[in-house]
Amino acid sequence: MCVSTMTNDGGLRNVFQSADLVYNQLLVLDSQKKNHERNNPTSVGTAYNAGDKRKPSRSLSELSSMSLLKTPKINLSQHSSETLRRTVAPLIHSMGQLDAAALLSLNPNQDGNGAVLDGKEGLYVPPIHDRIVPHQRFHRSRNIVRYLHAREVADKYTVGIFIFPPGASIPLHDHPSMVVISRILYGELKVKSYNVVSNVHDDDVEEMKDDTKCEASPSRLRSSFNRIKNFVSRTVLSSLHDEHMATQHKLLVQENKSPMGVQFSSDEEGKSSAIISAPNVTALYPDEGNCHSFVAGPNGAAVLDVLLPPYAEDEHRDCTFYEAVENEHGYCLTPIDQPSDFDCLSGEYGRFKSCDRY
Repeated sequence: MCVSTMTNDGGLRNVFQSADLVYNQLLVLDSQKKNHERNNPTSVGTAYNAGDKRKPSRSLSELSSMSLLKTPKINLSQHSSETLRRTVAPLIHSMGQLDAAALLSLNPNQDGNGAVLDGKEGLYVPPIHDRIVPHQRFHRSRNIVRYLHAREVADKYTVGIFIFPPGASIPLHDHPSMVVISRILYGELKVKSYNVVSNVHDDDVEEMKDDTKCEASPSRLRSSFNRIKNFVSRTVLSSLHDEHMATQHKLLVQENKSPMGVQFSSDEEGKSSAIISAPNVTALYPDEGNCHSFVAGPNGAAVLDVLLPPYAEDEHRDCTFYEAVENEHGYCLTPIDQPSDFDCLSGEYGRFKSCDRY
C-alpha cells in the first residue's frame, strides 16, 4: 500500500476492505461456475467477448490438466453483467460514500470556483493536476494524465486515481475479463462506452475481418495499461510488433446507451454527449461498457478506479487501444498503437506516495 490511511482518508480504507470482500465473493462465484461446467460439460459456452478475444477456447480436459500445474485464475467473462453487478454492489456503495475532499485534502467552496465536487450541494474544489510531483509542463500538443497509486493486491485488485488536466483524455481501450468501478472525485468527463457483443457467430467474425472499412494496418501491442502500478510513460520498441498482434481480434461492439451514473446532454447542433460528473459512480463489466474513452471537462477531473482483477498480460488481461469504425453491425473496434500524443505519468500528491513494492 502506497497511501496513508491513518488520518482522515475520506473512507478509502473502507473501499479497500470492500474490495477484499468483493474479490473473495467473485472468487467463490467463479469457482461455482467452473464446478458447474465441469459437472455439465455441454453447458460450456463459446461466446466471443472481451474476456476471451485473445485466446481460443480450451477443452475441459485442458483446463483440468492446467489446474494441476498452477493455481486456477479468476475469469469474470463467464458471468453475466447482472450477476457481477449484484456481487460488486457493496464496493459500489463504499465508493459512493467516499469523502473526496477529505481524501484529496481539499477545501470545498460554494462560490463556483474550480471543479464540481457535488453539483446538488453546489460544492466546488480547486483541481490538483498542477500539484502532482514531479511537475510536468502541459502542452496542448501533449495529452498527459497523471496517476496516483493507492493499493494493489497481487492478482486480486488495483486501486488508484487518474488526474485529468482540463481537456485531457484517455483514448479508447478495453478491460478484458475485468470489472472496473470508477468514482468521479471531482470534475466531469465526456464518455464513450461500448458493449462487447456476445454470441457472435463464426461467419459474423469472419465478415468483420473481411470488412474493408475495418481493415487494420499492422500495429504493435501496447502495454501501457499492463499493470497500473507501473503506469508511467514509456516508448515501445518497434521490434515488439506482429508477434502478439497476430493473436488479437477486432471487436464487434454496440454503443452503451445507458452506462451507470452517466447523463446525456445535447449541444446547440443537437449532438448528444454522455457526461459523468462528481460525485457519481460508474462500472463496467466483461461485456458491458468494457471498451471506453474519456475526455475531461474545462476544469479537469479526478477518478478513483478499482480494477478486479488487475491488468496482467500473462493472464490475457493486457490492455489494447482501439479505433472505432461504425458499420452495419454497430461498431468495429480495430487494435491500434497507443496514440503518440498520449502519456500517463505516475506521481505523488499528499497521502499518495510512490513506492517500489506493494
